[in-house]
Amino acid sequence: MKLQIECPKCPQRFTVNDDLVGKTVECGSCNHRFLVGEESIFTERSKVYPGENIKRDDDFLSRLGRDQSASESHRKGKSTAGAGQPRVDAIMPAGAGQNIAVGAGIIFLFLYAFIFSVGTSDGGIFQDMMRGKRYILGGFVCLVAGGLMLFGAKNWKGRAFLLLLTFGGALFALILIRPVYLTPKAVLDSAPEPGLDDSGADPIALIREEAGYYAIEKQLEDLKGKFGGLAPQHLVGIFIKDLSSSQFHNIEKYFTIELKIPPTEAISRYSRNGEKDSLIVISGFPIDFDLVVKVCDPRLGRVTTYSDLRLIDLELSALHDSKADVELRNKLSNPQNPSYFKENLNELRALDPLRRKDAVRELAGIPPNVERRYGEEIIAEFIRLIRTETDPQLFSDLGRALSIWATDNPVAVDVVTEKVEQMVRTNSDAPASFVDFLVKANGEKASLIIDTLWSNKPEVWSSQYIALGVSAEKRMIFHLNGPSIRITKAAASVLASIGTERALQPLAKYQSSSDRELKALVERAIAAIKGR
Repeated sequence: MKLQIECPKCPQRFTVNDDLVGKTVECGSCNHRFLVGEESIFTERSKVYPGENIKRDDDFLSRLGRDQSASESHRKGKSTAGAGQPRVDAIMPAGAGQNIAVGAGIIFLFLYAFIFSVGTSDGGIFQDMMRGKRYILGGFVCLVAGGLMLFGAKNWKGRAFLLLLTFGGALFALILIRPVYLTPKAVLDSAPEPGLDDSGADPIALIREEAGYYAIEKQLEDLKGKFGGLAPQHLVGIFIKDLSSSQFHNIEKYFTIELKIPPTEAISRYSRNGEKDSLIVISGFPIDFDLVVKVCDPRLGRVTTYSDLRLIDLELSALHDSKADVELRNKLSNPQNPSYFKENLNELRALDPLRRKDAVRELAGIPPNVERRYGEEIIAEFIRLIRTETDPQLFSDLGRALSIWATDNPVAVDVVTEKVEQMVRTNSDAPASFVDFLVKANGEKASLIIDTLWSNKPEVWSSQYIALGVSAEKRMIFHLNGPSIRITKAAASVLASIGTERALQPLAKYQSSSDRELKALVERAIAAIKGR
């Protein structure tokens, strides 16, 4: 059922549904909020015509509109004549969807402004977008955001338009002040005309164009503000053809380890020649150009150097291009194959960590009757992996491999000793194969390391203590008087294997122990010593 209501503040009338009775509405003319009740509902009164029979019980004056309220209503009706009847939604408050639209429009503007600020930095997503295209994109964003805001602004479209002008102007000002960073593009020379000899082309000019040397020049300019004339010593560029994303990540990790790149610095990569090639730029800290050449050649491939340009042209080895094929896998797994040791040495230098692990595992299990080749180079790779890797399984295989290849190599012994001591200091689990290698190689600190490990976990390291032989007896007799019954039992168990007559008297003190297990271990140790 339709009702007519009248705003108590202004003479505006509205036609609404009766379900609004008892609810608060807002006048679409003066924005005044009022309750829809009897005092605001306008009732049409029937007209009186001349000669009509009027009943006595009727309110005659009221019907004639002569009473004060009727007269006022009549005047208000005249004043609003011709104004038209507004729709119901003109006086209803904004809905949830409209509020969401306004919020979405504002958030969209601010979100784009943030993304634009970040994306227009050097290396960002808007780096190569010219300012004209930025204006077009900004206008599109303002159009979408403005549409959402004006749709949601039901009764304050003027203010919404002013807000849009303010935010849109700020966005276009941001576009104006943000710099345009263009990625340098490699420009190749056009093909020479037939019959012309291009043998005299300048190789420096060719590599500058092919590698896109402008990126290096730009970074050098930036570094001069920080390092002055020493800026070239804080940068090196490496140009690599046909470099895939997976290869780049492996190379990035390799350079980070080998060059000890600080965590505050990053390796930049620029796509070249239709994204087929890559220019890698390392900068921000002192860099030895010759050291970079050394870590590239021969492990990564073959290099051509341009020291004056601080640029290296690297031809990546085929080893880093793809996974091993069937023929190569046969060479890697057959010790009788003439290429077995050479190919496994190459695998130790691979960028793929899985290929390195497979090569270590293979070289750790060669039969004893096979003549070993490339020993020095293979041991050098083992040592490098110990210094740079952290994989526990790889360490375990490296310890077994070293026991075959490097028991007479003092450098390997020192490196393993240092690694185990570091693990002990940090309470990390030292690989048993490392300790076995130190025992087999008669490492100077082997007994001290084993004693430290055994004191913490005697049940784990007893076999290594026993491997030390009689030389460890004196220390084990000392442990009989250990700080706990657990250490005493473990010492008695070890003395059963390495003890001599010198250990009989210290063991005899525990023959009357109340601990049955300790008493049994002592009796067994004494019997074993006397039986030898």
